[in-house]
Amino acid sequence: MRAAACLALALAAALPAHGAGPEQVVGGIDAVLFVCTPLDAKSVRPGQELLQRAVERHKLDLAAIRKSEPYRAAYNAEVNRLLGLPPRERLAACQSAW
Repeated sequence: MRAAACLALALAAALPAHGAGPEQVVGGIDAVLFVCTPLDAKSVRPGQELLQRAVERHKLDLAAIRKSEPYRAAYNAEVNRLLGLPPRERLAACQSAW
């Protein structure tokens, strides 16, 4: 299953139940948003909404999460994975991320 889809599933349910902490989930979603925004802005809107709902539902402190090492590791790994894809595959990944 694609990493972005896994991240979306993790945020949709209780975060700890999926074994991924909020740092990894938020890092992955932020990475997809970063890479996909210039490619297909319409495809990132569901991701932004998903992140906002998670912040509200789980009372996440995004500022603190984004300063953590697990966040940076997840973010960098997902950005590098997406940027390593050929352009056509990257666009397809963005359009089907959520």
